[in-house]
Amino acid sequence: MENYLEYIDAYFQRMLDPEQIRQFEQKIAEDPDFADEVAFYLSAKQSLKAETDLEKKQWFRQLLAERTPVVDINQYRSSSRKVWIYRVTAAAAVIVCAFFVWYFVFSKTTSPGQMADNYISENFKSLSVTMGEKDSLQEGLRLYNDGQYNEALRQFESIGRRNTESYSIKKYIGITYLRLNNYDSALQYFQKFQNDTLYTNPSLFYQALTLLKRNLPGDKAKARDLLQQVRDNDLEGKEFAQKWLDKW
Repeated sequence: MENYLEYIDAYFQRMLDPEQIRQFEQKIAEDPDFADEVAFYLSAKQSLKAETDLEKKQWFRQLLAERTPVVDINQYRSSSRKVWIYRVTAAAAVIVCAFFVWYFVFSKTTSPGQMADNYISENFKSLSVTMGEKDSLQEGLRLYNDGQYNEALRQFESIGRRNTESYSIKKYIGITYLRLNNYDSALQYFQKFQNDTLYTNPSLFYQALTLLKRNLPGDKAKARDLLQQVRDNDLEGKEFAQKWLDKW
C-alpha cells in the first residue's frame, strides 16, 4: 500500500486545486485501500486530539493536587487507558467511514455532475432509427448503438459534409463526441443548432450537460446559467434542468 500521508494532508489543509480535489474524491470512491488510509488519517487525528486533551486534564489535576490533597483516581484508570484510546480511535474510524459512505453514495449521487452522468447513460445509450432515413444514416446509428462510436462518428461526419444544414446530423455528431469524452467538439456541434428554428431544441440543455461533464474551471457556473435559461424559457430538458438546479 502506498504512503499517501502528504497527499491526504494536503487535501484536508485545502492545498489542492479543483482538479486535484476532484481526482482525490474520485480515488476515495474507486480505491478501497485509499479510502481506508483516509479514514485512518482522520481517526488518528481525532485520537491525537483526545490524547492531547487528556494530558491537559492531567496537568490541571496535578496543579490542584499541589494545593489540596485529593485522591488520585488516575491510578485506577491507568490499566484501562490504552483500551479507552483504542475505543476512541475505533469509534472515530467508524464515524469517518460512515461519513464517506454517505457522502459518496448518497450525497454525490444527487449532485448535478452525477445526474448528468446518469442522464447520458440512460438517454444516450442508443439512438433511435427513424423510418425513412437514408441508408447511410441508419448505418451510422447502428454503429453507434453497437458501441462503435469512432466508426459511427466517421459515418455521421461524412453525411454532415454533404448536408451541412441537417439538425439531426449535428445532434448525432455532438452526442457521439460526448460519448467519446471529446467535450470541446461536442460543445461546438451543440452550439451549431442553437439558433435553429425547431419545435423542440435541446441545444442549451446539451451544452449544459457537456459543461458538467468537462468540469473545467468556470464550467459549472456556465452550465448553471444555461440550465436556468432552459427552465425559464420552457425549452427541451426543462424538467431535468429544474431537478439539477434544485440539487445544486
